[in-house]
Amino acid sequence: MAGCVVTDNPRQLCERGRDFGIAVAAVDVSEWDANDIDTGLAEVRSVQRRLDGLVARIGQRAKVLATEGSAAPAGEVLRSKGSVTGHQARREAARAETTESLPAVGAALSDGVIGGAHVDVFARHTEGLTPEQVSELDVDALIGVAGRVPVETFNRKMRAEADRVQGDHGLSDTIAKQQASEFRHWFDDSTGMGRFTGALDPERYETLINAVDHQTTVIAGRSTETVAMNKNLAAQALVELVAGGSSSTGGRNKVPSITVIVDEKTLRDGPHGDTVMETADGHRLPPQSVSRLCCDATLRRVTLDKRGVPIDVGRIHRTAPPAQWATLNAVYGSCAFEGCTTRTGWCQAHHIWEWDHGGPTDL
Repeated sequence: MAGCVVTDNPRQLCERGRDFGIAVAAVDVSEWDANDIDTGLAEVRSVQRRLDGLVARIGQRAKVLATEGSAAPAGEVLRSKGSVTGHQARREAARAETTESLPAVGAALSDGVIGGAHVDVFARHTEGLTPEQVSELDVDALIGVAGRVPVETFNRKMRAEADRVQGDHGLSDTIAKQQASEFRHWFDDSTGMGRFTGALDPERYETLINAVDHQTTVIAGRSTETVAMNKNLAAQALVELVAGGSSSTGGRNKVPSITVIVDEKTLRDGPHGDTVMETADGHRLPPQSVSRLCCDATLRRVTLDKRGVPIDVGRIHRTAPPAQWATLNAVYGSCAFEGCTTRTGWCQAHHIWEWDHGGPTDL
């Protein structure tokens, strides 16, 4: 990467940014070896983080101008340039808010120590905290953790810290979500289709969705299906579940199961500083729910290294066994391909290094 000269002049920044973009497009990686990839990718990630920091600072300035009445709201400004989606613009505006309220987080982002996704985690878990509770967080220590571990692992750490300062390990949040749960349905005469909408707390959501995913697999006969077809099959699965079973299952369905991720120390001794208590999709659960769900459950041990990465399991199995699927849910919660949000229940587990060429069935 070529060196850059810092400037506060937006015109100069535009010109140099254009030159930098041309230089980036001209980078030839066809002869890179493994070391080159490691070094180059690390530098690219650092640049991406610093750019996220610049966008956050621009969002902060746009907010000031909007307050003065000389510019549109920050979200609109961020969306108007760069052909980004409304979702991304709102996320960038939220990052601007977070880095403004937590300057140390903004500095770490601008310095390339943490990424935009880490800032999103800070935003998510400080949103419901009072200013006094936020002041109890050791932000510098959390930034240090964020710079060393994957985003998923940091999300758990940040959630544990938010639970600690709240003092109830997510119980009040769970109760609020249970009370806010709802289900509505109506018949749309204009389309001739029955419609429904609603919202469920994490525990009941996981119970419903896992049951639907299982029944969808039963109907499909474990054949390869497209996501679009799975949506159609999921509708049939929901009807069969509500109706109490079908010929495809040989009678009434069994009670659906959900996956709960909890560390052994919490299960044995109760919550602690690094407690993990959540569903497979990463939604936190209070100790009361975990105790109830685990009192009569099948327990699977999944060993992770200090960075939260599952240890390999070799070539014992050709395809992913149930324990590995549980682990995939624990680590990802959705398709592992970047940007894809398809549920793991609608995915297949494949080898990065093909089995036929000696690749292990590892995570």
